[in-house]
Amino acid sequence: MARQTSIQCPNCGRQFSAIVETVIDAAADPNAKVRLLSGQVNMAQCPNCGFAVGMSSPLLYHDASKELLLTFVPMELNLSKDQQEKAIGDMMRELTSRLPQEAMRGYLFQPRQMLTLQGMIDTILQGDGVTPEMMEQQRQRVRLLETLLQSPEEDLTAQIQQHDEQIDAQLFQTLGVMAQRMAQEGRADIAEQMVVLQEYLLADSTFGQSLIAQSRQQEETVRQVTADLEAMPENATRAEFFELALRYAGDDEKLQALVGVARPAFDYQFFQDLTMRIGQAPASDREGLESLRDRLVELTTAVDQQAQMALANAAQLLGAIVNAPDPDPLIAESLPMLDDTFLAVLQANLQEAERQKDLQMSGKLRDIYNRVLTALRQNMRPELKFINDLLGAPSEAEARQMIAEQAGAYGEALLEMMDAVEEVLAARGDEAVRGRLAMLREAAAQVLS
Repeated sequence: MARQTSIQCPNCGRQFSAIVETVIDAAADPNAKVRLLSGQVNMAQCPNCGFAVGMSSPLLYHDASKELLLTFVPMELNLSKDQQEKAIGDMMRELTSRLPQEAMRGYLFQPRQMLTLQGMIDTILQGDGVTPEMMEQQRQRVRLLETLLQSPEEDLTAQIQQHDEQIDAQLFQTLGVMAQRMAQEGRADIAEQMVVLQEYLLADSTFGQSLIAQSRQQEETVRQVTADLEAMPENATRAEFFELALRYAGDDEKLQALVGVARPAFDYQFFQDLTMRIGQAPASDREGLESLRDRLVELTTAVDQQAQMALANAAQLLGAIVNAPDPDPLIAESLPMLDDTFLAVLQANLQEAERQKDLQMSGKLRDIYNRVLTALRQNMRPELKFINDLLGAPSEAEARQMIAEQAGAYGEALLEMMDAVEEVLAARGDEAVRGRLAMLREAAAQVLS
């Protein structure tokens, strides 16, 4: 529930239109709650200079599931008591006009007035089970990150080692959220500092080193699972795939990898067949099969939720790039997030804009698409860029000529990168490109030998 208003940028003086949210109903718009908790409600970006502008406005928050009704009137508005009551009354009427009669409860007639926006956020978090102690820990994480960001780069390693015990998964998560928020607000300089800090945290903290080791172990597990899948016959039956899942039942890491690599295979029919097999199995085997089914349901649900979250994050990033006065800095700072999911969201929006015959939006999205591809190509590792050029060569003869002339400049690193790309293509099931890459790798190996 929002209204449009005209504001003036305090940085450049430009007048522009912005959306002011006044009523947030968590049930009707869960994303609005996320925006509020992340500090993005009533924030606008100047289309001229990119400056982030905060807009003061009365705000009402409602969560029927917790019977929570909160109001906040900023002190800087200098409203009299009567004016505050009128503002709150207007927001209440806007909320209740959208609620069904059976949803009316006593708490709706006694809104709790918050003195500060942070107080409103803290109350919402407490309603979600976040204790004051947990909030204080989060504030400590933010303070530590601010200290590290203000430290000279040559002192970072020592600072990280000094605070090693405080560096954990929650700190990395907080840093990631802060970096994304800065990028969306056009603060490319701060977002870049956060990326550099993350690299130092990974290299110099105990937890960062454990993340690197865990990532390597996961890569090896995925490689093993992929090899097992490739070893299956091309016309493998559901029963054979089921036997592979059953073989992994005692190895949760491989089971997770299998779901991640072959999620489409775990469809309704798979679980129906598994349930039927449980019913037909001897009583001594049923408990193990039921545990396997329950774990597969958990894993597939988690993969689906991660995919939905990735789509939402990609859509949010695309919106920020579209609205940025100069998209190139934001694209450059967001390179790690410009993955296949982002490109799929971008292409889907472009196709929809073309279907709607929205020439202005389709033109803007096509321009962004070209800018993104250019940025990705420019930031490829040299070996990967060369592989991309090889795959894009007009003919096999020209690709072989390129290998003969240039492969020596890359050495064994080229073969290693080809192997890595081949694994990605295998996971995607892109056999045509994979076959061509195998031919090119053989030619490169002959040249390098």
